[in-house]
Formats: sequence, C-alpha cells, structure tokens
Amino acid sequence: MGLRKKVPAGPYTPETHPQMRMPSLQVGSLYIMISVPLPVYLGRQKHSYPTAIPSSPGFPHSTYELDVTSGAYPEEFHWDLYLHTSSTPDGGSGIIYRLRNTGTRPPTYEYDRIPTFRVLTHAQLVGLVRVVSVPRSVVPHLTRYLEWMTEDTAKIAQRSFVWATMAYYRTRLHLAKAMGIRDHTFNQFDISRFTSELLSFAYGEVPGVLLGAETGPRPVIDSWMGAAIDFLEDDDVLATRRKRDELMRLQKERFGAVSACWYQ
Repeated sequence: MGLRKKVPAGPYTPETHPQMRMPSLQVGSLYIMISVPLPVYLGRQKHSYPTAIPSSPGFPHSTYELDVTSGAYPEEFHWDLYLHTSSTPDGGSGIIYRLRNTGTRPPTYEYDRIPTFRVLTHAQLVGLVRVVSVPRSVVPHLTRYLEWMTEDTAKIAQRSFVWATMAYYRTRLHLAKAMGIRDHTFNQFDISRFTSELLSFAYGEVPGVLLGAETGPRPVIDSWMGAAIDFLEDDDVLATRRKRDELMRLQKERFGAVSACWYQ
C-alpha cells in the first residue's frame, strides 16, 4: 500500500491552489461536509457571509479554530463528516457523523450517526471536501474506526469545526499506522492552510444555497491537504523504492545521516 499526499508548496490562496473539482462521490472516501445552520437557511437568524477569504491581515486564518472554540468568532457553518459507502446512479449512500448544539448555556453538543441517501441533494448543504480515500477493501475497517472515534471525541467537543478537523487528523494518523505506512508529511499538516481552503470553498458556494438559485447536486472538491491510500502496482512499488533510496542517498551525502524516508 502507498499513501499519496498533496501538500501545498506555500501559503494557500485560491489563485495558487485552484479547487480540484470532482465529478462524483467515491466509495471509500471521507469528506468534510459543510452546511448552513437551519435558522440561517430559513432566514430566522441573520448572518453575513464573506464572498471570499478576507484579505485583511487581521483575519485569524491560523487561529480560526481557536477563536471559534472560545466563542470569539461565530460558528457560521455546520462541519460534519460524511463517509461514502455505496455508489448508485441516483447518488448512492453513506453515513453522516455530526454534532449539533443543544441550545444550552454554556453550549453542549449532541452526537448523531445518520445513514443517508443522495447526500449531494440535501437542502442546507454547501458542499463536500474530500480528505481521505481508501480502497474498497479497507472501507469496513475505516467505518469501524470512525464509529468509535467520532462518538468518543464528541464527548469533549466544543465546536463542530474543531471536532471535524481533528477527526480527519486522527483518521489519517490511524490509517497510516494500521496500514504500516510511513506518512512523513503528517507532522507538516498546517491547520491554517486547511482552514483557508475550507473557508474559501464554503464562502464561494454559500450564496447559491441561501438564494436558492442553484439546483441539482452540490459541488465536491478534493482537498490539497487530503491523503489517499492505494494499493501499489509492482512497477509503482519499484519506482517508490528507487525514489526512497535516492532520497536516503542524498540525505546521507548532504547531512551525513538519514533523517527520513518514505516507505519500507
């Protein structure tokens, strides 16, 4: 098995990292599911969404999740997880893992696991961002892990954005360990880049949801910060080993020691 990663070379901007649109949902893929809260969707609660990532230097890209957690910044979307488990011509099916505010003060959250069909047609949905992809044979393992992890972490969750983001982070770490894969870019995961990518997508799509101007399935994109686990063909295995050996040779020549390699 091998782990494919798409790590931005520099700070995320829509210009340097264009959205990678996907034509359909893929079985074995885990998505960040972004939707508009029902009171905002129905017009009972007013909220002004930016049309793009704010250009102001004061916008808290790197601390958005902390400010949301502390209440300094509103949680303007529902951030859920969606695992696509079956594809059919009418849109397929999967499982939504979500948190919802119970309306108490201080805020508490209720965890739900919801089997669903045709998720891209849900009324409040802004869109889906794929963050993890595994082969079909790994789907049962991934499902069991998500069933346990999402419910367990929901017990101490304070905001759905932080919960969903860290669930992806934990899932990626778990899969790498369970599959025996060395993910040396894992520690390079940048929450500010990931936040910027999610918000850029959400802010760009939310006007159509609120105005009801768009019909049909909602959009799906592949995250620049996502990871895909694949079975490698023999030629790919050999090529990967050659790249590993070359990397190790260069590191030894330059630094006198090997600090990291890709795969065993």
